[in-house]
Amino acid sequence: MPHPLDNPIWTSLNSGGASLAFRRGDALFIDRKMGFFAGLICYEAEPLDQLHAVMDLEMRVILFTPGFLELDPKWKVRNDNALLQMVFDKPSIHLTLDSSIRPLGAADVPEMLALTHLAKPGPFLENTIDFGGYFGYFVEGRLVSMAGTRLVAGPYTEVSAVCTHPEFVGRGLSQLVLPHVLNYIQQGGQIPYLQLYPDNLPAYRLYQKLGFVERANLRVYSLEK
Repeated sequence: MPHPLDNPIWTSLNSGGASLAFRRGDALFIDRKMGFFAGLICYEAEPLDQLHAVMDLEMRVILFTPGFLELDPKWKVRNDNALLQMVFDKPSIHLTLDSSIRPLGAADVPEMLALTHLAKPGPFLENTIDFGGYFGYFVEGRLVSMAGTRLVAGPYTEVSAVCTHPEFVGRGLSQLVLPHVLNYIQQGGQIPYLQLYPDNLPAYRLYQKLGFVERANLRVYSLEK
C-alpha cells in the first residue's frame, strides 16, 4: 500500500488540504493565492500531458515526484532538484519552548514576505500564512527568524518556511523557533515531516538533532506552461 508521503501533494489535496484545492481534469491545484502546488495520481507522460492541457499560458506549478520526469519540450523547467524527505521520529521528546517566540498572524505578513524574500526558503505568498502554525523570533521589533506548517498529507503535517535573516544566520534561531511548530503539529494529533535539498547540510544537521529521520528521496520540479 502506498505511503501517504510517497506523493505528498496529491495526498494533501485529497485529504487535509482538500478545502484549499481545486480540480482541473485529473489534476489538483492548491489555492493560487497560497502556493503553486499541483498533484497528479502519477507522473507518467499521459497525466503530465493532461496537466499541461488544463493549465493557463505561463501558469506555474510545483510538483513533488518520486523520481525524474521525462518532460516534453513544451514545458519550461524553472527548477529540477533532488529532495530529501524527513519525518519526526521522536514524538515523546521534550520540546523546550522558548518564551521569546510568538505566533505569527495576518498583521505580520508584510514582515514575513520581506524575510522570505531575503532568506528564500521557497515560495511564500500573501495568503501562505493560511496554512497556519507560524511562529517567529523578533529582534528590536523586527522579524528575523520564522517557521510554519504547509501540506497536511493524511496523518502528516509539513514543516515549512524555515528561514532566518542573513544577518542573524548562525545564531541558532531556527532551533528556538522549530520546537514551537513541532509542538503545534503534535497538539493537533499529527506527525511532523519536512523536505529539504540534500546538500543543505546545516539544515540537515539541525533536523537530525531535533529528532527527524530520513524517509525518502523525491524530486521537486517547478514547471511553467
